[in-house]
Amino acid sequence: MNIITTGALALTTAATSMAAFASPFATSVLSYDSGIDPFPGFTDPSTALGSAERFSGENVFDGLFATGVTPFSPAFGDDELVSIGAGGHLTLGFDTAITNSANHAFGVDLIVFSNAGFSDATWTDADPKNDGTGYTGDNPFIFGVGGAATIQVSNDGVNWITATTTTLDLFPTLGFSDFTESAPSAPGLIETDFTQALDPTLSAADFANMTFEQIRDLYNGSGGGIGIDIASTGLESANFVRFLNESGSAFEIDAVAVVPAPGAIALLCVSGLISSRSRRR
Repeated sequence: MNIITTGALALTTAATSMAAFASPFATSVLSYDSGIDPFPGFTDPSTALGSAERFSGENVFDGLFATGVTPFSPAFGDDELVSIGAGGHLTLGFDTAITNSANHAFGVDLIVFSNAGFSDATWTDADPKNDGTGYTGDNPFIFGVGGAATIQVSNDGVNWITATTTTLDLFPTLGFSDFTESAPSAPGLIETDFTQALDPTLSAADFANMTFEQIRDLYNGSGGGIGIDIASTGLESANFVRFLNESGSAFEIDAVAVVPAPGAIALLCVSGLISSRSRRR
């Protein structure tokens, strides 16, 4: 009887945990206003739902220019990004709550993915043999940033509190951690973790004179993205995120990921282990 009860409890706990953490990405669009001068053709808000892109451009020109997403080769398809022009907004809902936790790495509670990327200095250096291999140069330049985004969160979809206003630059997305080229022609085998934050105190200058391989290794399994801490809002949790464009330039959103609550993954593993042992007994 105890074995059955323990197993049932483990299965219930695991099912509850998996339901709570089934998707760390946005699952619904509450509202969207493209604003003034969004990037033409990039006005489908549903493209911000689900995972960030790992391989981009399959549906552009019959996939002729499709490439793996790296810090030098960001997402570019109109079915992958939504543009928010001046005065516009995008409001997203999440099934998994965004939690404010000091135990999150670097205090990051959610991660925003855009289409920013490092300009490859190998195309302009004196050595044509390394063209396109991925190198940031002395003064790293990040393209595709656009205007600043005001990022707000809410726990009811009605009352909004600003978490930060920031440009969507660091860190450009990396789709697979086993990529060996800065613009690979095929997907990799090892997916990066889009819920693993990078140190937000790093700046573009910290990436000076880095090769693609060095950036990939610095990411250490992370998929990149702009880390956001919601501590300043005073909210312990939120299920909605709103992007406002109060600047004069459009910016683009690929995806938004919730950083899992500490211990959630471990809880799932332990629950699964208990359940497995109970069945064997």
